[in-house]
Amino acid sequence: MTRNRLPRQHSRVLRALALVLTAALAVLVGPVTPASGDIGFPAVPFAQMSASPLGGVAPVNVSFDGRASLCLEGCTIASYTWDFGDGATASGPTAAHTYTRSGLFNATLTVTATNGSTGTAQTLVNIFEYTTANIVATPDRGKLPLPVTFDGSGSRTNWDRTIVSYAWDFGDGTTGTGAVVSHTYTRGGVFNATLRVTDSQGGYQVVGTTILAQDPMLTPSNLSATSPTKGTVVLKWTNRMMGVSQLAIERCAGSTCTNFARVWSLPPTFTTWTDTGLKSGATFRYRVRVIDLLGNTAATTPVKVKVR
Repeated sequence: MTRNRLPRQHSRVLRALALVLTAALAVLVGPVTPASGDIGFPAVPFAQMSASPLGGVAPVNVSFDGRASLCLEGCTIASYTWDFGDGATASGPTAAHTYTRSGLFNATLTVTATNGSTGTAQTLVNIFEYTTANIVATPDRGKLPLPVTFDGSGSRTNWDRTIVSYAWDFGDGTTGTGAVVSHTYTRGGVFNATLRVTDSQGGYQVVGTTILAQDPMLTPSNLSATSPTKGTVVLKWTNRMMGVSQLAIERCAGSTCTNFARVWSLPPTFTTWTDTGLKSGATFRYRVRVIDLLGNTAATTPVKVKVR
């Protein structure tokens, strides 16, 4: 029986071709390590997160959900840790966080599997904030001369810009600049002090605060009492201070009495008042009490009058 044999050179070619095909297959599919029931997935967790909303004007409450995270090949997720990017953290498959300041925050979810391996996912949360002015005045009331420190450093703007100017109007005709300034009020009154802050992109806001600068306590002067007609008494005086909340008329019966009682209240600009329905021949003592806007009070020296 005769066998057909390939020429020797043909055998060499086929062996070389087989080696080339084997190498090419190894490159394409990689080495294969047989394992019973193993489909080749790594035993590590995969973090997946969603956030809603992804931004807005502060304050913004954002809800985070990491329940779509998973772990393959015989492991399970043991813990969920949240880092909201602004220094706050939380744990659990879901979380909620309120962003109170502007910023582009990188929120991160880290999941840890039962085998100790971890996985992370991240998303950006864009919190916007309008430029806002803020005033703290210390003190905001007092007697003259009244030095006041104005602090506008609490003013805020969005994370992508800066505040470039602080412009103050102290309400008494004077102005100032800077985040923190001092001003002394030298005349009495109620003043509306304002601050305008402007950011690097031209945005601005103006806010105000009230300053009460109170005169030193000065009672009315030149108090007089007459009885021009039967049963009446007319009081007259001169006011000597601003920042008065009210005037009070006080009276007692007798030429040397001291038990004064309030019989009438007047607006602070009044300079005269008439008491009527009095008994003829009776003697009364009167005084005018001034009450300032700070609640301080003082009374004039009493005057005496006999009713016609």
